[in-house]
Amino acid sequence: MARERFYPMMKMMMDPEEMFDSLTRGISAPFFEEHFPGFGTKVDLYRKDGKIFVEAELPGINPDNVDLHVYSDRLTLSAEKKSEVKEGGDDKSYFRSERRYGKVERVLSFPVEADPESAKASFKNGVLTVEVAEKSQDKAHKKVSITSEA
Repeated sequence: MARERFYPMMKMMMDPEEMFDSLTRGISAPFFEEHFPGFGTKVDLYRKDGKIFVEAELPGINPDNVDLHVYSDRLTLSAEKKSEVKEGGDDKSYFRSERRYGKVERVLSFPVEADPESAKASFKNGVLTVEVAEKSQDKAHKKVSITSEA
């Protein structure tokens, strides 16, 4: 009986992503973009062959308008999509406008220490790919003798 009563809470704790999706269903993307900058920027963060990879979707953004910094523990990304409205105004009568312009920012923490000097980035078809080598762990060690004082 008690288990049934607490089932909704247990389900929420087991699958927070599903809970978040159900809470936000019906709320428009512009709301999130306005209140949570970078929310709409989808990223993949993964590890392969001793390297950390970040792939970020930046559709319609010119690579010249992307600012990227790599640190040993994180990556910061900010980008701006400029409005295409020409000087003199936009004389179009929109029925619907869902395309967004403005600035997005993301900070991604690395799961392991990275070597910022090895960072490389490329941009293709609206996807920014960043590759950073994991910092190698120093295998050198010193055996320390323990002396006892009598």
